[in-house]
Amino acid sequence: MQVSGRVHGINRMMKMQSQIKHTVHRKGWTFIELLMTILILSIAAMAIVPSASSGASSSGQSATRLVVTDILAAQMDAVARQEFRRIHFFSDGSGWCIEVLESGQLATPYAQSSAVYADDVTESQGHNQKSYIDFNQDARFKNIAIISPLFDGSNSSLIFDQTGGIIAPDGSPSTGGSFEVHSGSFSWQIQLAPLTGKVTITKLGGAS
Repeated sequence: MQVSGRVHGINRMMKMQSQIKHTVHRKGWTFIELLMTILILSIAAMAIVPSASSGASSSGQSATRLVVTDILAAQMDAVARQEFRRIHFFSDGSGWCIEVLESGQLATPYAQSSAVYADDVTESQGHNQKSYIDFNQDARFKNIAIISPLFDGSNSSLIFDQTGGIIAPDGSPSTGGSFEVHSGSFSWQIQLAPLTGKVTITKLGGAS
C-alpha cells in the first residue's frame, strides 16, 4: 500500500516564503515560527504515516515519522535561512544528522568531528539542541535501522538548497532517491522525488 506524502502544499508555502524573504537574511527563527514549524511538521508526518498500537510496527512508524519530520524541517530550514542543508545517514544504519553546508562543501564527505549541525526544532537527544539522531541512544528505537540510503545513483546523503529543492553534491538538480526504515519484520520505503524532494512512503513488509 502506497501513501503519498501530503507535502505539496508545504513545498508551495516554502517557495512563497522564499520569494517574500529572499532579500532578508536572518540568523534564526522566532519563537512563534518555531511553534508553527513544529505544528506543521507534526501534522504532515502524522498524515502520511498511519498509527499502530504497539510492538515493532509502532516503533517503526514512530521512527518513520521522525525521519520524515526531520526531512521536512531541513527543507524548510534551508529556505528560511537561505543556506544548504545535508541529511547524512550513518553507514551502520543507526540514524542520521542534519548539517549546515557552505556552497563549497557540498561534495565534502561527512566528518563527525568537524560537522556543523543544524538546530533541532523537534528533538535533539541531548546533543546541545542540534539535529543528530542516534537510535542507540534512544530506548524507543533500539531495533530500528535505516537501510540502503541512495540518492542520485551513488550518494548516501540528501542535500537541500535555498529554494527547498534537492541537489546532487556537484550542485546539479538531484534525480531523487530513497531509503528504508526497518523494525523487526516491518519496513517502510521513503522516496524523494527529483528536484522537489516530495516525500512518498510505501509499506514494504509486515502485517497491516
